[in-house]
Amino acid sequence: MKVTVRVVGHAVEFFPGRKDRYELELDGPTDVAGIIERLGVGRTLVMSAIAGGKRRDFDYVPADGEEVILITPPAGG
Repeated sequence: MKVTVRVVGHAVEFFPGRKDRYELELDGPTDVAGIIERLGVGRTLVMSAIAGGKRRDFDYVPADGEEVILITPPAGG
């Protein structure tokens, strides 16, 4: 199973390689929380997720080939 993950927001610097896009090969259906874990980042770095044009809960399981957008919390001062 393959999913594309895009990361949006200031916290992208805390993701592996400071990348904002990942192509993940998963062993099988995996929920958004599992995808975040697979990336090796803390859950607190992700405020919300979008897939299929809709905001999704972290227990949402994307379909094979689907894109998941992870929104990081705003930052500033």
